[in-house]
Amino acid sequence: MILKQKITALVLFIFFICLKITGQLPPALIDSLVRELSKAKEDTNKVDLLRTLANEAGYNDYNKALDYAQQGYALSEKLNYEKGMGIMAYIMGFTFSDMGDFRSADSFLNIAESKFQQLGLSDRLAKVDHARGVKNYRMGNYWLAADFFARSIKFFEESNDRTTALIVYQSLIASLGQTKNHDKAIESGKKALKLAGDMNDTLSIGYSLQALVTDLIYANRLDEAATYVSQLEEFAGKTLDQNVAAESYSTLGMYNYQKKNISASVYFFQKALETARQLGDNYQMALHLNSLGGAQFELGLLSESKKNLQEALKLAKDFNNKRAEYNASLSLSKYFKKVNEHETAYDHLFHHLEMKDSILKSETRNYTTYLEETYQANKRENEILRLQKAQQEKEFALKKRNTYLAIGGGLIIVLISILYLLRRNFQHKQKLAQQQSVLLEEKIKTIEKEQQISSLQSMINGQESERTRIAKDLHDGLGGIFSTVKMHYSTLHQETPTIRENSLYRKTLDLINNASDELRKVAHNMMPEVLMKVGLVEALQDFCNNISSGKLLKITLQTFGMEKRLGSSTEIMLYRIIQELINNIIKHADATEALIQINREGNRLSLVIEDNGRGFNTKEAEEKRSMGIATVRSRVDYLNGRLTIDSRKDIGTTVMIDLLINE
Repeated sequence: MILKQKITALVLFIFFICLKITGQLPPALIDSLVRELSKAKEDTNKVDLLRTLANEAGYNDYNKALDYAQQGYALSEKLNYEKGMGIMAYIMGFTFSDMGDFRSADSFLNIAESKFQQLGLSDRLAKVDHARGVKNYRMGNYWLAADFFARSIKFFEESNDRTTALIVYQSLIASLGQTKNHDKAIESGKKALKLAGDMNDTLSIGYSLQALVTDLIYANRLDEAATYVSQLEEFAGKTLDQNVAAESYSTLGMYNYQKKNISASVYFFQKALETARQLGDNYQMALHLNSLGGAQFELGLLSESKKNLQEALKLAKDFNNKRAEYNASLSLSKYFKKVNEHETAYDHLFHHLEMKDSILKSETRNYTTYLEETYQANKRENEILRLQKAQQEKEFALKKRNTYLAIGGGLIIVLISILYLLRRNFQHKQKLAQQQSVLLEEKIKTIEKEQQISSLQSMINGQESERTRIAKDLHDGLGGIFSTVKMHYSTLHQETPTIRENSLYRKTLDLINNASDELRKVAHNMMPEVLMKVGLVEALQDFCNNISSGKLLKITLQTFGMEKRLGSSTEIMLYRIIQELINNIIKHADATEALIQINREGNRLSLVIEDNGRGFNTKEAEEKRSMGIATVRSRVDYLNGRLTIDSRKDIGTTVMIDLLINE
């Protein structure tokens, strides 16, 4: 039990050091750098100083690392220092990934990639690939993560950068472990440990030791793992990197658990939990709490076990740690069975099975998506290469033709009329070749654009599918339960008429009715039935009526030329856009009135949403990369439309969207 529930967390240790330097600075030197920062001039040297401090803070304080990186990005932007902006965006992207905020991580890694591409910094681009591998690993996309790691390590091996290559190598080993290639991971882990030892890199030695022992345990080679355990324990007690310290203690706990040294395993799991609490890493805390609770259960410490397992389950749910939620549910089921609370044990076991099914579906979906993306990417790359080759062949033929014409021109110089015809023919062919070349370049750009749209379409379709699934689960699952509860209450009322006089009975019935109504509203908002059955206009009118009934915001809907329904995907996108914008008005605008206006003329559609709220600074909103505006913009891009926002303080905001309908 402990072995399986720890594997995911145990291999995450190697991902916290991509940009970080391999050896940590002494605390006294860090304090000196902080003092120097307060006196530094506003130049690129201060940017480099902020970069160093951000890297060091990333070992034990994510918020402080983000603060230094944000300061560095703002200063780089002020100095127009493109490289500094890219580096700071990269640090923020990697740190957000460590914190589990994958959307923010994607946003900043995209900025970093764009800057490094403009500057032609191949080594930095390779590090961005590694960071993307880290993000995908944390999300459970292990195959896609391995692809990014392979691309990254190829560059560092070719450039003979052994230090960074070792870091990426360890990341690749972790991916091998997650795809259950443990023997290969062990073989690679021993090579990585030797390389770290040759470099005398203490931190990398520790990371390599932790990964190797984990894979040996998972492969049930405990005697071989024992040869490294004392080294790992010594490293965990000395390192300043709290991430790897927590994971090392956890690995030692797992080793002792497998060796049936349960008391020792409890000690090490407690050490891992204490370190994770100091770091504030809720993801690790959920896993360590579950491991500790499982070991305490084996020792018969039932009250402590229950407390830790319940805290593990709560943290796992709060921070979407499905693996920990899956394991904690099973552990709690065993606990409640032990104390003869069979109904509660059954509930936890049932939840465990639900999570198992969800994880299996997620892994299958991730692998299918990976295969599809790989196939489509290879297909597009081959098409681009084919077009580029065709263009090169035409250019070569054009050069060859020019050479022949130049030689022939010397031989027929006396034949003026023939020369005139040849010259005119040559100019015509040259013009055709140039036109074909332009067409080929445009086609390449079109294919690249289609690739971007395809990726965006896959992401949005996945979101809508998940909304539909959750809405159906809420309606069919919890909705059915509420109906059953209401039926039981009705039966109770018939069998015991006097119970109506009981105030607690009436209050409970009201709560059940309110909860049932709220559930229907949530399911309806996630995927309104009226949208699928009768179309966008009726769904929007229903949406506006529901909000206006609250009397805090009155919404008016006006439509022109919308008698004919749009395609289902277009209607869903428009509904989500309007839903997001109206939610932003409710949350931020402090408005009393809003207007939604949809106008369709032929294949052109325009959408205008106005409010009389307090308005906002659109430039500041763009710089802050508001998630609401970013979501709307991505959906408008999906529809190949154009988004314009006009907002004035204390007057209101107008959002205009124009797009072409592709029937």
